Parts: sequence; C-alpha cells; structure tokens
Amino acid sequence: MDKDRYLVASVRKAGQIMRAIAESKEPMSIAQIIEAVRAAGGDLTQDSAFRMCATLELLGWVTQIGERYELGTGLSLLWARKKATLEAQRIAIDKALDLLGED
Repeated sequence: MDKDRYLVASVRKAGQIMRAIAESKEPMSIAQIIEAVRAAGGDLTQDSAFRMCATLELLGWVTQIGERYELGTGLSLLWARKKATLEAQRIAIDKALDLLGED
C-alpha cells in the first residue's frame, strides 16, 4: 500500500522544520531552517517556513528569539504525558509479573 497518499504535506513540512531546529546547537534563522530542510530532501519556501514557524510558536513548540527559532517548552508537556503513560504501563506490568510469580 502507498502510504504517501495519506500524508498531509503541511504536517510533514512542520515535522521537517522541527527536526531541523532540534538538530541545531544554536537557534536558527528562517534561511538556515530552509537550507536544513532542503539539505534533508524537503521542499520549503520562505513564506511557508515563516508561516509554519509562526504557527509552531503559537503552539509553544518553537520559541522565537529575535529573528531565530529554537525548540519551545510546549514539547515538554507532550513528553511528560507520554512518560507518565509509559510509567503507568510499567507499574501495571510489574504488578502482573509479581502476581504470576506468586503462583
């Protein structure tokens, strides 16, 4: 099955922007973001990059510092929720293993 037909181009581009920013040691300008996305095989115009970064900033996923962008703290909330879910699953598994060991 061709999974590409189910992909949303703007979500893919936002992901490419997030990955580029995450892989950078320093905050990135729009030009640097475009260059990084294109180097990774993506296609990103200046207008799209600017609009995507503005949207990602609104979501808290990136933070604008002057004319540069870095990852925002909004991502930490997503990670905290995932981590809590994984910890709850681990506790449930540990309890089930303890019950199995009691037989």
